[in-house]
Amino acid sequence: MKKILIIEDEESLLEMYRARFEKAGYEVLTAPNGCSGIEIAQKEKPVLILLDLLMPKFDGYEVIKALKKNSQTKKILILIFSNLAQPDEIEKGLKLGANDYVIKTDLTPTELLNKVERILARAKEPKKFIKKRVLIIEDEKEIARLYQERLTKEGFETEIANNGAWGLKLAAHGDFDIILLDMVMPVMDGYEVLKQIKKDLRTQKVPVLVFSNSAQDEEIAKVLEMGARDYFLKSKMTPAQVVEEVKNVLKE
Repeated sequence: MKKILIIEDEESLLEMYRARFEKAGYEVLTAPNGCSGIEIAQKEKPVLILLDLLMPKFDGYEVIKALKKNSQTKKILILIFSNLAQPDEIEKGLKLGANDYVIKTDLTPTELLNKVERILARAKEPKKFIKKRVLIIEDEKEIARLYQERLTKEGFETEIANNGAWGLKLAAHGDFDIILLDMVMPVMDGYEVLKQIKKDLRTQKVPVLVFSNSAQDEEIAKVLEMGARDYFLKSKMTPAQVVEEVKNVLKE
């Protein structure tokens, strides 16, 4: 039975997460503050720690520092889950040694469980044995469905976001290997999504394939300069060709 530690000072949240993880077969240890969390981690050596940042008696940042200094705990996987959502706060946690960072309000308990299981799977299994994950950010539902069907048939895991803002949220915690991004969308356009993806430490290295119904030279130059891997016209690429492009990028 996999053992995880939840360090969280809000008792109602602690019990909600404990119940969900125990139902999934985990042995769940809990700590109401950073100080006791460090002690439990040293004694029990869980495979992963879910760590809140705002707590009494050592905040989450201090907990990470203490765990990473100790030879017995420095290799424990750490997933920060917090309501602090500023880019500098996320960057600080990751640079101190956390494996990932999610915003509490972005995930249901089940989605948090799925996130933890992906982190554990990627830590345990060679990457070549894990299905590659593709995020499709596209507001035209039929096009998104066609891409999804073809990618799924080829063995990829896929998720769809039908607007830019939702796509950005999924990108931040979905552990995707590649992102397909439409440029013209409601709520947040592709340029802003691409800009935010490349600013966020959690996603800035994920390759982004941009697609659109327009192919102006200045548009193509702009997205490539912003960090997109490539740009293609929807009307010129079949779903099968899109899948081949995805495969080629992931081989690099």
